[in-house]
Amino acid sequence: MILTNEHGIPEEFVRAIQNDAYDMGEADFSVTGLVQPPQITRLREKHDDDISIDVSDRIYMLLGTGVHNVLERVNRLLAEEQGMNSSNIAEERFFATHHSGTKISGAIDLLKGDGSMIDYKISTVYTARKPLKLDWEAQLNMYAWLLRQNDLEATKLTIDLVCKDWSKGKAKREAGYPNSPIVSMSVPLWSEERQDRYVDSRVAIHTAEATAPCTNEERWARGGYKAVPGKGKSKKFDSLSEAATWINRHKTGGFTVLDEQPQFIRCESWCEVSDFCPQWKGEKGNAS
Repeated sequence: MILTNEHGIPEEFVRAIQNDAYDMGEADFSVTGLVQPPQITRLREKHDDDISIDVSDRIYMLLGTGVHNVLERVNRLLAEEQGMNSSNIAEERFFATHHSGTKISGAIDLLKGDGSMIDYKISTVYTARKPLKLDWEAQLNMYAWLLRQNDLEATKLTIDLVCKDWSKGKAKREAGYPNSPIVSMSVPLWSEERQDRYVDSRVAIHTAEATAPCTNEERWARGGYKAVPGKGKSKKFDSLSEAATWINRHKTGGFTVLDEQPQFIRCESWCEVSDFCPQWKGEKGNAS
């Protein structure tokens, strides 16, 4: 991977990003890796020497690492203070072998003695105000699956989201705006059978000989549906459920929902392998 610094970011930040200590251990896949689209994973492996990333695109990842490190130290300090009475597990990596023989690992941010599992994330107020991201829900349930393979149980799943762009002024002015930069998001806990099926499906799609294309959800599609009222202005939505919720707020009038060409945010701005992706390149070629 080629790391560039087009904006002259100070050297200490560059070094910090270069020295990322992430290690999934002796495993074939990490939990986050299995949740990721297989096409992106395979293109990264194939084009690793040619992928160019600017330091500026990794700064928020560095912020996330810093928050995790600080909270890890705090959780360990709390455990030491509680001594033998503490049954919390903080920042521990677990391993399990899937029935296919695939070895999976995942690092749990915090598992409390009562079974409550907390995952820390850094994102935006926009994310906090939208419905829970499906890949986040899947990730935490895969962690719960991983814990089960190690004779532990997660009884409650929560994401503590740090909103990096939170504004105190907007919190006072805007309805529905988070009143704190830390937003706790409840995550549905799937049944064991549903967790098993999901893990089976992700292992199968990542180990299949053919590479599956990315779905619209994986490409962070925006504006793929348009609700058109009989009178008034139409409105675009990212999902059918969001369009239905908006329509249901209107007590009268007829509506039509149309499929629109979505904007693929990940492909356009955030995918490190978009330059090598046959799916994205093919679509751009057809559009030109």
